[in-house]
Amino acid sequence: MTGAVKQKGNLLEIDVTNLWRNRLIGDAALPVAQRLTKTNVKSKPGDALLTSGLLGPVGLRTLTFDPAVVGGGATK
Repeated sequence: MTGAVKQKGNLLEIDVTNLWRNRLIGDAALPVAQRLTKTNVKSKPGDALLTSGLLGPVGLRTLTFDPAVVGGGATK
């Protein structure tokens, strides 16, 4: 990744995906024609959603890579 990162102007995109059960509960609240899923699993609009997504604080840290420590250093 070192070759792809610039000093400034980098863009990091993270896609967060919901749980399938939560999608089914959401679809159950929609008219049949607007639903995104088709399944034999039964869900009701009032069912409890499960915790999903990024849970807790998210941070970025810098890391210095030393190939000698990781095992990619000296060769014979």
